[in-house]
Amino acid sequence: MRAPLVVAVAALIGGLLGQGVSGAGASGRDDVETEESHGAATDNPYDEPPAQKVPSGRVAVASVVSEDGMLRLPGGRFLMGSSSPRAPANERPAHSATVGPYWIDRTEVTVGAYRRCVEAGACQLPARSSSACTYSAGDPDLPVSCVHWRDADAFCRYAGKRLPTEREWEYAAHGTLTLPFPWGGPASCSNAVTLTGEQTGRTCAPRPARVGTHPWGASVFGAQDMSGNVEEWTADWYTEAPGDEPAPRVGAAHVLRGGGWSSLPSLARTTSRSWGSALEAGPAVGFRCARDVGPPG
Repeated sequence: MRAPLVVAVAALIGGLLGQGVSGAGASGRDDVETEESHGAATDNPYDEPPAQKVPSGRVAVASVVSEDGMLRLPGGRFLMGSSSPRAPANERPAHSATVGPYWIDRTEVTVGAYRRCVEAGACQLPARSSSACTYSAGDPDLPVSCVHWRDADAFCRYAGKRLPTEREWEYAAHGTLTLPFPWGGPASCSNAVTLTGEQTGRTCAPRPARVGTHPWGASVFGAQDMSGNVEEWTADWYTEAPGDEPAPRVGAAHVLRGGGWSSLPSLARTTSRSWGSALEAGPAVGFRCARDVGPPG
């Protein structure tokens, strides 16, 4: 078992970053969402302090470089973890953390991208652990799921990248602001695919959405689907404290972040932490990649 795990500017981000929304239809909505679930909202059970207001220009979005589906984040000092006494123990205490500049994928890795790695002989077929696994669903724009940590690591290496560290993942989700969710407002099916509420087993959609089809849920840097859709592997071994320094070199499980389409909204917050062993490859488990910033010139 695992540990417990304003307004987003779609038009502004799309224009300033020079990227469209991948896999979206003309309406910008994923076709599996229902009118009943679309726009459902939930309260945060951990009683977080009010989120900081996200500035209209986000975090100097114009300065965030976009290239080959990746965002170049400036790095810096930020508050990692939660200060709420009601948050799970593995999110506390909130503490100052620092990351250097780095690149991170704007979206989760898709079935189409992962399939190319399989066809090149560099990646293994994802585990068929559930009928909800996305690899054989016939849609290349869905996030690939049912991937073991080793599969995610292999794909990122094949692509000339790496898995993000836990610190890098959280910085991409909320930057220097204190935001329970990447978009700065309450949980909502308009912004992320999770369960519709804390007291229900209904989902916003019966599977993950195509990547990038919830632009209003983008993070302050323009990273998509940092909350819900699929949980995302990170490079770090799991420990009970968030962002231990230095990160342990060995462990029993790796950190998963962001929650998935079958997660409670409270477990899809920017500070929520989960873990998966080497055997974990569930239908709500996927990943995105990161890359170091090279030397000038």
